[in-house]
Amino acid sequence: MISWNAARAIAVTLASRTERAPARDFDYQAAVEETLMPLSDFAGIELPPGTDATRRLVVADRTEWIDFNIEGFGLLMEPVLKRATEGAGNVTWALGGATLTAQMGLLLGFLSSRVLGQYDTGPLLSKQEISGPGKVFFLDGNIAAAAGRLGVPLDGLRLWIVLHEMTHALQFEGYPWLRRHLGGLLENLVGPLSERLGVRETVRRLSTNLKTGGRSMELVMSPEQRQSFDRMQAAMSVIEGYSDFVMHNVGMNLVPHYEHLKDRMARSRAHRPPFETAVFRLTGMDVKLEQYRLGERFADAVARRQGMEGLNRVWNGPENLPTLAEVRDPGLWMSRMDGL
Repeated sequence: MISWNAARAIAVTLASRTERAPARDFDYQAAVEETLMPLSDFAGIELPPGTDATRRLVVADRTEWIDFNIEGFGLLMEPVLKRATEGAGNVTWALGGATLTAQMGLLLGFLSSRVLGQYDTGPLLSKQEISGPGKVFFLDGNIAAAAGRLGVPLDGLRLWIVLHEMTHALQFEGYPWLRRHLGGLLENLVGPLSERLGVRETVRRLSTNLKTGGRSMELVMSPEQRQSFDRMQAAMSVIEGYSDFVMHNVGMNLVPHYEHLKDRMARSRAHRPPFETAVFRLTGMDVKLEQYRLGERFADAVARRQGMEGLNRVWNGPENLPTLAEVRDPGLWMSRMDGL
């Protein structure tokens, strides 16, 4: 239904207007080697032997990022749209496809200008087992632009991004069940949506969400889908918050003027122009920012009382992940874990 070639063309055109070329004067491989061991030691997470030797680091431009991620967007949306369009008329199909194609292109183009780094878990909805370390993207042109905009040292921000992405590497490579679990939650969430909507309503709701930041899809969730949605939010809160907690504790000893950089990044997250605020809302990234805050408070509270060994119980299996209520009140989670 979505013409991904057309969406790509729109995204690349939009992305290229303001792009700075990657400087390529920073050794990301050396930065990974510098940060990974301190992160591993602090977190208490060990990677499988030889993992780092086969890791792929990609210093990417925006087009490379778009090309890589467009496949993931397709894997997520096409099954929903395919079921929704069964039996639809040609006019309805064409108009809906044109609308979503244009909006997806604009969305990808915008996001490509804001992303600084990305750890690739592999497609969450793929049934294929992922072996070996994930690919790590660094959009160095965007990082340089962000450093200038924030008034922070460029190499310091580069190292900040490395710390964040390598903490994600520890989580997903140290505990392979995590990717499979998230994939199952996502499949339970998006799989049945179109069966209850049909093409007109699916396009209308997707289009409304893309334009306004509404969350109208939630209105048609079954109780099972709502449960998957809440469990996904709780899991992502822990993943993102844990990452921030670990990188802050390690980064203060590795990155010069770390507290200044941390403060500037926090201010950047909290204060955006109205257009950017709308885009972050419609993509769900406003929820992600709240996940950083909730998850880091959870990690800090548990680590203060029970140390990293106590906190790392979250990675022992899906049943140990906190609920949303437990993320907001870490004492509930600690009591449940102590009772096991």
